[in-house]
Amino acid sequence: MTSTIISGFLTYTLITALTPGPNNILALSSVNQYGLRRSIRVLMGMSAGFLVLMLACGAFTFTLISLLPSLTGWLVWIGAGYILWLAWRIASRSPTTSNGSGHPLSFWLQFANVKIILYGITALSAFVLPYTQDIFWVTAVSILLAVIGCVGNLVWALAGHLFKSLFRRHGQVVNLVLALLLVYCAARMFF
Repeated sequence: MTSTIISGFLTYTLITALTPGPNNILALSSVNQYGLRRSIRVLMGMSAGFLVLMLACGAFTFTLISLLPSLTGWLVWIGAGYILWLAWRIASRSPTTSNGSGHPLSFWLQFANVKIILYGITALSAFVLPYTQDIFWVTAVSILLAVIGCVGNLVWALAGHLFKSLFRRHGQVVNLVLALLLVYCAARMFF
């Protein structure tokens, strides 16, 4: 791979990993709502989900590329529905529960994130497969995509931890802004 391809790959993956998305906003919200320690399960679920989905994307990219035109519409609708559900959960959460009571979202929920699947398919089909079909490189890049995605989740989780007092004072406004960001993410999937 040339330096131009590598810089394009890193630019795409870092921007995608660090911009608002379902897992990033959920990481921020969960840590803000329940604290870093109580959110470990959901953060681990995000990491495990990233790794499993990136490896699955790597293993099935050849097939998915040929099927992608027929799957794209369904993935967009499923992904938008999932994102809107997360937006509703965050927006409807009472700021009075910000004392850490209750439970963060499930570990297993993270495996349903269509943004991750599209992230993997896009990165692999645009930056890897045109240059190599070597299974070692496809697997290595899939693992790298998972690591970059997990770093993005961690950055957002740390923001939730560091700005906790701000979020506590303006709980409902923060929840509403996070929910609106998720609605924006869902709408972006159609344009």
